[in-house]
Formats: sequence, structure tokens, C-alpha cells
Amino acid sequence: MARGQHRFRHLRLLGEKKIQATSKAFNAPLTVKETARRDVRMKELIKKQLAAGKPLSAPAQSWVARQAGRPFTKLSAEAVAKTIG
Repeated sequence: MARGQHRFRHLRLLGEKKIQATSKAFNAPLTVKETARRDVRMKELIKKQLAAGKPLSAPAQSWVARQAGRPFTKLSAEAVAKTIG
């Protein structure tokens, strides 16, 4: 019985790949717009936090690290300012 269930696994996986590709093609433009909105929102948040003299929140640190491509603990204040723009 187990062999029969496994026999057509590759066909199921091929179908899943096609579904995933279709889903990605449909969702990609939405993701670009969402990323742009998040970038604007995070830049405003970081500017407010730095102006108030507060340390950056965890989401802000994560965003800066992703934008810089380095861990936040390895970034200097100049690198953070450069990332903000």
C-alpha cells in the first residue's frame, strides 16, 4: 500500500511547483508595492527614534540590518544614517 502512494509523488510535486509559480507571478507586484510602503514607514520611524535620542526598536534594527546586508551590531552610526538616506 505504501508503495502505491509513493509511486506518483513526483507528479504531485510537479503540480505544486506549477501552483507556486503561478502564485508567485500573481503576488510579486503586490509584494513590490508593500515593500515600498514598508520602506517609507520604517524610514519615518527610524528618523523619529533618532531625533528623540532613543535607541532603535527591534523592527527598526532588523530593517536597517536587512538594508545594509550586515548584522545590526556590526553597523556604525554612519552606516545607519547612510541606510536611511
